[in-house]
Amino acid sequence: MTLRNRLTQKNILVAPGVYDALTASLACEAGFEALYLSGAAVAYTRLGRPDIGLTSFSEMADTLALIADRVDQPIIIDADTGFGNALNAQRVMRLYERAGASALQVEDQTYPKRCGHLRDKSLISTAEMAGKIKAMADARRSEDTLIIARTDAIAVE
Repeated sequence: MTLRNRLTQKNILVAPGVYDALTASLACEAGFEALYLSGAAVAYTRLGRPDIGLTSFSEMADTLALIADRVDQPIIIDADTGFGNALNAQRVMRLYERAGASALQVEDQTYPKRCGHLRDKSLISTAEMAGKIKAMADARRSEDTLIIARTDAIAVE
């Protein structure tokens, strides 16, 4: 079942945060129907650093590919800000989709970003965010690959 189809069901979908193939397989064994590949978790576990924009999109894609090779559940991946402008976001869409993503979550912070829980964040304009989402939609190969747009406006404005 695709993530798109699963989201049409009435019951809530819980997607626990994972950071490697082991945590993904444990979550699947526990019965979860989808997974969330957290950028913060990858920063903590691969780099030993906070989520302040140090993790590259290629490190995230490598992690995603290893997880997708191990499990069959849909994977939602943290795409941060798309790692730059709309052209960067298109590249991220293509790479993450090829690596096995069912959905990409993109946020409206400036690049480099800061974890949503940290202070001193700044946002891009609404028009720039809309353009980034459109660019990602244009780049995807499958309509089943979802785009989840997130805002940090409540913490900033």
